[in-house]
Amino acid sequence: MRSVAGIPVIDVSPLWGDAASGVTEVAKQIHRTSTEVGFFYVSGHNVSRDLMRAVYFAAKYFFNLPIETKRAITVNRAHRGYVPFAQTTQPGRKHPDLKESFNFAYPFSPDDPELYAERALIGLNQWPDHEHQWRALLEEYYGAVFELGQRILQGFAVALDLPPDFFRQVYRKPLVRARLLHYPPQPPDAEGQSAAEHTDYGTITILWQDEVGGLQVRNAAGAWIDAPPIEDTFVINIGDMLQRWSNDLFVSTPHRVLNRSGRERYSIPVFYDPDYDTVVECLSHCATPASPAKYPPIIAGDYITSRYDSSYAYRQPATATASAHK
Repeated sequence: MRSVAGIPVIDVSPLWGDAASGVTEVAKQIHRTSTEVGFFYVSGHNVSRDLMRAVYFAAKYFFNLPIETKRAITVNRAHRGYVPFAQTTQPGRKHPDLKESFNFAYPFSPDDPELYAERALIGLNQWPDHEHQWRALLEEYYGAVFELGQRILQGFAVALDLPPDFFRQVYRKPLVRARLLHYPPQPPDAEGQSAAEHTDYGTITILWQDEVGGLQVRNAAGAWIDAPPIEDTFVINIGDMLQRWSNDLFVSTPHRVLNRSGRERYSIPVFYDPDYDTVVECLSHCATPASPAKYPPIIAGDYITSRYDSSYAYRQPATATASAHK
């Protein structure tokens, strides 16, 4: 297992094989880096370079569309669609992040019974009109990264001494959300950051980033280290839910984005989170008399919704508009 800037690179290709020994070895590497760093890169992930690059250009294309075209699909209450600049403020921060985004998620059909429950984050994706090929490309990417996430969680399950399919059973109609992100160059005198320090809310995040860089991770010593882009890899980080499941064995690592490159930056995170009703609580063998469960059980969807409600301007009562209910 090699590392870049102190962050390991794990070849996860054995997770597609039949050899149990290969899965066990990947799980050991995941366990080691998850307890020591909290972030790692993955190679051998079965997502083609051509697809990754095509989605990068799709992101650039979208953010160069006229503002009225993007605002026609302004984010809805299911958090799908376009989020304009300066709409996200991280907890404890005065200034919003300097970014805009397009969000899409699990492809519910219009007649899916889940939609009738009218729960937050459950809804239909919004797509620009007449952009059928663009939509098909993003849906292909979603499918490819979805399967990658299943394989990575298989490695995490084995690392936690769980059955390999432990997580798969709570990813039937999950809150797996993809996001195209655009960061303009950060002015030297900017009061905000491209993305201020935060942790992610869910299980894991699968991130593609362009060559510009700017992602930083706070390591166990409290120092900020760069997580530079490496071609043909994704960055994986642990979120709050996996920290709760593992009783702090795997820690949700703070990270931020500082785009001081003088260039536009694009990234594509996939927040790989389980079904809405999933109960996230300390795994029985992760608690001991000396280290009892540290967190009460939570419902995955309720937790993510509460974090969104506290971070996004469009979800605040004073700024929510009728367009947010489309």
